[in-house]
Amino acid sequence: MAPLQTSAAESVTILPQTPIHGCRGGKAKLYDECHAQAPIFEKALRAARGQGKTLLVSYGAEWCIWCHVFHAYVTGEHGTFIHPYSDEADEERYSATIFERAESDPAGPAAELAGFVAENFVLVHIDSRYATDGWDVLEAAGATEGYGNWLPYIFTTDGNGKFAAALNHERVETRRDTADWFRGYDRAALMAELTRMKEAAQ
Repeated sequence: MAPLQTSAAESVTILPQTPIHGCRGGKAKLYDECHAQAPIFEKALRAARGQGKTLLVSYGAEWCIWCHVFHAYVTGEHGTFIHPYSDEADEERYSATIFERAESDPAGPAAELAGFVAENFVLVHIDSRYATDGWDVLEAAGATEGYGNWLPYIFTTDGNGKFAAALNHERVETRRDTADWFRGYDRAALMAELTRMKEAAQ
């Protein structure tokens, strides 16, 4: 399985592998909207076991901009972000360019976060929108009780694929609701939260 090469030159194993050829006319960038999710989850779990890492699950959708934001941060992007998104009805898809404001160069913290994720996790995207069994994957993992009807729902599992801990978004998210609106994460806080989730999975 070929790992995704991040901008931080760290290898993060991410499933499903993209691009997802032939799926919804190329609209699917992170989430496989055209195939069963259970085999994707099981493949990711096997990869995590084989690599001695923790499975990190992002239950989300292509229309969800925060889903793309999370992916960008854990793979080392920084500075300028270009995120696809749509309305929840998925009738129109758009692209947003948002800019990070940082008191110092974010390249170092971005690389540190990406390296931490690469060393400790396998990331799997589970589609909540078009896949027929996305919710079934959550039920099989025992993860439905932690779901608060928001996306992305980020959680870790133990080695048996059972729910361990969910990301507390309030601890890690940063946003600007101004004319230059921004969606992002405090990288140090996100690393601490992912550490807690990893420890819960062990």
